[in-house]
Amino acid sequence: MEDLLTSSAWALESTYYGLAKERILARLAQGLPALVAEESKPRRYPHVDKDGYATMWQAVAEAIGNGVLHPAPAAGLAASLGQVLAGPRGGGSANTSGSKVAVLPIQGTVQKRGGYCSLGTKDLVAQLNAANRDPEIAAIVLDIDSPGGQVDGTEELAQACALSAKPVVAYIDGLGASAAYWIASQASYIFINSASTGYAGSLGVLCMSINQEAFLEKQGYKVEILRSGRAVDKARLNPVEPLSDAVRASVQADLDQIGETFIAAVEKGRAGKLSTKEDVFTGKVYRGAEAKKHGLVDAIGSLQDAVNKAAQLAQSGSGKLASSITQTLQLHNGI
Repeated sequence: MEDLLTSSAWALESTYYGLAKERILARLAQGLPALVAEESKPRRYPHVDKDGYATMWQAVAEAIGNGVLHPAPAAGLAASLGQVLAGPRGGGSANTSGSKVAVLPIQGTVQKRGGYCSLGTKDLVAQLNAANRDPEIAAIVLDIDSPGGQVDGTEELAQACALSAKPVVAYIDGLGASAAYWIASQASYIFINSASTGYAGSLGVLCMSINQEAFLEKQGYKVEILRSGRAVDKARLNPVEPLSDAVRASVQADLDQIGETFIAAVEKGRAGKLSTKEDVFTGKVYRGAEAKKHGLVDAIGSLQDAVNKAAQLAQSGSGKLASSITQTLQLHNGI
């Protein structure tokens, strides 16, 4: 069962699962079998490519114009996780002919190793690197909806975005806060989905310490930690001992240092764009319109807009390290 869960796209990807469920219910309503024989077998994919890099791609592509998911060939990054094929979407859409754009999801809590329903920063770095190696991909979009999360691993992913050989555009779909914004700030351009219901910010670092000593004593427990002779500093930040001034000062120093690294990354990634009238590093979260006003994002727009922008950067060579690699546009609208 574990092998099945960790090697089947439909078992891990919520979007694919939701689509499959909808179609299965429709078939049952028509008196048809839930799945044909071939569909009853989960589609499998390798965890690594021939070079040893992670390749956990989702075998679907999304035509943003009508919001319909369509099967895509299971080969290379053309069948990559959430791949979007840039194309026109009514009036005002940019002409993005000749570009394929890979979309990588940064959704939920940012974690180094991820979980069953989300990718970790290690996975995303591997996918970003794979996108840069794949000749079918001209640019990359980060699809972000996250409150932030773990410090460890965030800097590595942010640096990978900053050093990407192909242009990276960030799209904040609801919330891009803390660690998630750290990552987004390294993109060449940032969109947020709404002026009033999208949020960005929370630039800063925190650590929570909960002292449960009084609670445990009330429950009849008296906890005592015993340490080996020289390990006097081991696990001093814990929930059953008072927080000493020395420990508090040490933790504060760590937070300050990480915070400065965070600030430096954002200032470099958003160089020349951040407002000089507002200190955006107080940890405040800004609504979309305010985020744009203070330079935390570049524009209010949709995922399609982010895809179009990424394709434009690839074609014009105006990304941070933009590649000129392009492929023939493929449209799935109406299929």
